[in-house]
Amino acid sequence: MFIRNLLNVRPHYLVRRWVSTDPLSFQNEKLQGYLESLRQEYYALRVSAAGNTKEYARLSRLDSVVNSLEKHRALQRNITSDQDLAAEKDEDMRALMQEENELYTYLLRKQEDAMLQELLTLADDEVYPALIFEVNAGAGGQEAMLFAQELYDMYIGYFEHMGWEYEEFAYETTDIGGLRHANLLVHDPDAYNWLRYEAGVHRVQRVPATEKSGRIHTSTASITVIPRPADVHVHIAERDLKIETKRASGAGGQHVNTTDSAVRIVHLPTGMAVEAQSERSQLKNRELAIKRLQAKLMQQQLESAEASKQATRKAQQGNLNRNEKIRTYNFVQDRVTDHRVQQGGTLHNLSGFLEGGQQLSGLIERLQLEQRRSKLVELLETWQPIQEAADKN
Repeated sequence: MFIRNLLNVRPHYLVRRWVSTDPLSFQNEKLQGYLESLRQEYYALRVSAAGNTKEYARLSRLDSVVNSLEKHRALQRNITSDQDLAAEKDEDMRALMQEENELYTYLLRKQEDAMLQELLTLADDEVYPALIFEVNAGAGGQEAMLFAQELYDMYIGYFEHMGWEYEEFAYETTDIGGLRHANLLVHDPDAYNWLRYEAGVHRVQRVPATEKSGRIHTSTASITVIPRPADVHVHIAERDLKIETKRASGAGGQHVNTTDSAVRIVHLPTGMAVEAQSERSQLKNRELAIKRLQAKLMQQQLESAEASKQATRKAQQGNLNRNEKIRTYNFVQDRVTDHRVQQGGTLHNLSGFLEGGQQLSGLIERLQLEQRRSKLVELLETWQPIQEAADKN
């Protein structure tokens, strides 16, 4: 009886053989059929994937799912059936068989949890080596720009928390320390699947420092996340560039306003212009300006391709109205609320959240899990066994 007390597993769980209506239950026949199709695909790819990079990548992603499925089936085979239990005449032996069943059932549930996590990870089937991350001030004037700067700082903290490499290629600020617009290139194959759910309108509610009456203001900023496929490249011909030099302006030491170190480059085919003046030498500023131009041209190319499919920028930014939001940052109540999380979407300690560390990471992880579950449920709703699909066609 010691195993039963240890595991606290009810015996009737052992013989669940009914069909569940929960699409993510392992008693659901459709999920079982989908898992079997993944297993068959996996063994087919083991034969054909050699020399094919795309198929080999798919094989690698299926490996953990199929390995988990086969462990699950091995555990199922170890469970003694009701008929065999009933046929056992020795009571002590039957009790031992029941206790073994309870142990295997406990292990089976743990394996199901692990397999579900593997399936949810597989639901993120889009892998990109890099992405373009954009912050824009929205409705609310100067207060919106100050909030945009805070969001920018928060995400920089998050990138560093995750250990991702990033480079900035556009950064337009205001005189009072606000941010109009910023673009960064984030280099990490995992970044898109973490940051994709941050895209949208972020709303802030607080009393500005200049507000004498204590009235709460509402402002917005937007985040746009554009994936960069591995096969996207931008070639810039020297003849397509108009390069101008001028003296650097602003704070920066003795070289400011004394040498023509600042560089402005215009891409003649598109009319796109970039500037660089942060470096002391004209050559370094030229290299920096070229890099920024390449990134902007790449962004334009990616946005054009994405717009033809689903208008990503419009879908993510909305109209930047105050009533369109995915998340609210309320300074008066010291809370942040994500409106897509059904339960537990409100966190406190706003200043800690804005550091971009574990608090933000934890919320993104919850969003990622919920979105993956939804995506997997949608996939199962539309999935059909190969033979059924062939019959319908």
